[in-house]
Amino acid sequence: MSWVSPTGYVDYSDKWIDEPNTYDGDVSTYAWAQITTAPDSGVLDLTISAITCSKIRLYNIYGIAWDTVKVWVRKDGSWILLYDGPTWMDGWKEFSFTEGSVDAMRISPHAYDAFNFGYCFEAAFWQTGPPPAVGVHFGDGLVTIQT
Repeated sequence: MSWVSPTGYVDYSDKWIDEPNTYDGDVSTYAWAQITTAPDSGVLDLTISAITCSKIRLYNIYGIAWDTVKVWVRKDGSWILLYDGPTWMDGWKEFSFTEGSVDAMRISPHAYDAFNFGYCFEAAFWQTGPPPAVGVHFGDGLVTIQT
């Protein structure tokens, strides 16, 4: 079991800058966004190839005029809301759930005032099992390789 970093992102709102900083392994770098007061104006998905997972963690999500954030995980093909509460700037927060196949987490900050800036510093998934098998075809046979 170990913490593994996301490997990609989807910025639906095109509001985030420097998204790869959320998974560069350095808690002093960050992605930042300028969002509006509209619901879900700053949705950011952090993605990974499907892993067996039972919790995620995020390091410092806060901003000027950001009051709350929602955190989801996509487990077994469905989004599950893990947190809907205040932003924070005091380090890591972990969010646990029943183990399953996970391929993304989602953050969605809320702003109470327009045209403000906020930050997400780092994210990670808790991998509880071996990576999924990858099938590779050679000629007429299928070889399964653990990666």
